[in-house]
Amino acid sequence: MIVDVQHHCVPPELALRRGFALGEQQILVEGGAPKFTLHPKLYDIDGQLRDMDTAGIDAAALSCNLGWDAPLADCILINNWLAEVQQAHPGRLVGLAHAPVLEDGGLAEVERAVKDLGLRGITIASQVDGLPLDSPRLAPLYRKACELDVAVFVHPAMAPRGYAFLREYDLARILGRELDLQVAVTRLIAGGVLEEFNALTIVVAHLGGGIAAVKERLAAKAGRFGTLRRAFGESFDRLYFDMAGFEGGEGAVRCALTGIRPERLLFATDYPQDFTGATTQTGAGVPGIAEYVRFVKSLPLPDGAGEAILGATAAGLLDLAA
Repeated sequence: MIVDVQHHCVPPELALRRGFALGEQQILVEGGAPKFTLHPKLYDIDGQLRDMDTAGIDAAALSCNLGWDAPLADCILINNWLAEVQQAHPGRLVGLAHAPVLEDGGLAEVERAVKDLGLRGITIASQVDGLPLDSPRLAPLYRKACELDVAVFVHPAMAPRGYAFLREYDLARILGRELDLQVAVTRLIAGGVLEEFNALTIVVAHLGGGIAAVKERLAAKAGRFGTLRRAFGESFDRLYFDMAGFEGGEGAVRCALTGIRPERLLFATDYPQDFTGATTQTGAGVPGIAEYVRFVKSLPLPDGAGEAILGATAAGLLDLAA
């Protein structure tokens, strides 16, 4: 089984509510900087399923690009729509719950989405309303995730705050999101979140922003955090990382494997933002997803590790047998 754990979509009703035309490609701008590219493929579930068939993807976990900083009413719409899509395509598409987890009603919506609607996880951004992931204000979310026994999928913040030098050249999206993921991973460990919540499962997108490249430095200097009760590597190895964000970049995967254990990697594509030509210039296209799968299968990994990366691990986290 091949499972894509970072696969995006947008409910057409939500796009229309926000004033976007469904047949056009548009760039959402916030604070004068590009934030997100909307395009017709995001609304086309039937077309997405055809692309999955072409690429050989058996199942995908859906998240909504407009959902990570959406108000409660929009998140309710997103979750209801994802539940309908999940029910219409059992075993192929599963939804992740969106909610403004710091607002009144946010955690109740998480519980409704998981318990009543049957969504298979929770998704948040690497910053939540500008707060880092080790903020004490997020402890109730982590407690709720443990109670519901679902994973928390961390996507890059759509417009990460605090990086003033990244405003020009679209660097906030190109580089800032990856830097913010590295900061998020480090703060989760330095802030003791994984020590406090032993049952918490977190999946960090984009190979943690390429964090394997600096993992040795972090581990060697973690004593400077002044907070750790266990070794940096012990907490690091609790995290999962998805393989989206690099459009099948082989160098990124090989680098990741120098610091991330294979059993902690999950196949992902960032489709349809990647592998469609809608927002990148590489030309990989949907057939590039199949090439990405073949590359993973060709890696010199321990027996069974390739199958785990491509789908077996994700199937367990997303309860795809349900």
